[in-house]
Amino acid sequence: MKGKKIGSLRLGLTFAGCFLGAGYVSGREMWQFFGRFGGWGWLGLCLALGSLGLLGAMTLLLVRRTGEQSLSALVIPWPVPWLRGSVSVFSVVFLFGIDSIMTAGAGALCSQSLGFSAAAGSLGFSLLVALLTLTGLEGMVSAFSLTVPVLTVCTIAISVLAAELLPAAPGAAEGRGWFFAALTFAAYNMFSSVAILAPLGEAAEPRQLRRGVALGTALLLLIAGPILFVLSRNGAAAARELPMLEIAVRLWEPLGYVFALLLLLAMLGTAFSCFLAGFRKAEEVSALVRRYRSGAVFLLSGLVWCASLLGFGTLIDVIYPLFGGCSVIFLGCMVYHYFRASGKKQR
Repeated sequence: MKGKKIGSLRLGLTFAGCFLGAGYVSGREMWQFFGRFGGWGWLGLCLALGSLGLLGAMTLLLVRRTGEQSLSALVIPWPVPWLRGSVSVFSVVFLFGIDSIMTAGAGALCSQSLGFSAAAGSLGFSLLVALLTLTGLEGMVSAFSLTVPVLTVCTIAISVLAAELLPAAPGAAEGRGWFFAALTFAAYNMFSSVAILAPLGEAAEPRQLRRGVALGTALLLLIAGPILFVLSRNGAAAARELPMLEIAVRLWEPLGYVFALLLLLAMLGTAFSCFLAGFRKAEEVSALVRRYRSGAVFLLSGLVWCASLLGFGTLIDVIYPLFGGCSVIFLGCMVYHYFRASGKKQR
């Protein structure tokens, strides 16, 4: 997007789109990281989304102040090749890990809603992500600009209907661990999005940048709040692999198909953005990938599909907490880099 400008509205939609995926919109992440903690979960949600907004604005401003767009250069302020190289490897593995979760989620969705084989659904999804990757960053922004408003309105509508029409049957709540869960949620989501957001840092003026991130954060809260409220009243649905799909089906079976399509769009947005960012990093370090770009896209897509066969639940329960803990360290370094760059600018 070099030379092109992006307004605060489009930036906000893109920012929100970076975090909307199978886990978020389906309610899986909402329950795992917030809902199961009862009232404390609401505090955790506000803390997590506030952290995402703050770190997102820091990332984009850091790009403007340093001129750097590379993830490793943004996260590690010191010119230490092996350390930056380690961050690059970690980020690529993490991004493709998230892509495998989305791919597994698409397979589970196809199986649950349409009766297809989960493996076949995942394979078709991974091929679609590969084709979209060849369109580049502009395709990513356009896709998010179209899907995020629809996702926001429809998810809120289903949540409101569920709150009005379904009888309340709350599940059991835990009292400990909400703070660590919120921190983990913010860390793995933000780290996976640094490379996606970085190219947008120079495409918006600072004032539009801040407004865009604030808008994106508000959209995330607007979607998460109703989901969390409904799931806190429906413990049985919250225990399912795709809780909000279960809620939609209980309301009206045809509505379940509509929501299944929305979930698929959310999965596609996250999988596309993560795969694109991971592939670009692979292009940076491998001349072979650059030379055989199209073939490499489909090869990596095939590897992601193989990983997705482990299953949606297994992958989301392992990858997010594991990488979230590591991401806290790297994001701490990025915050230090931001304030160091700010100090140099003032001098």
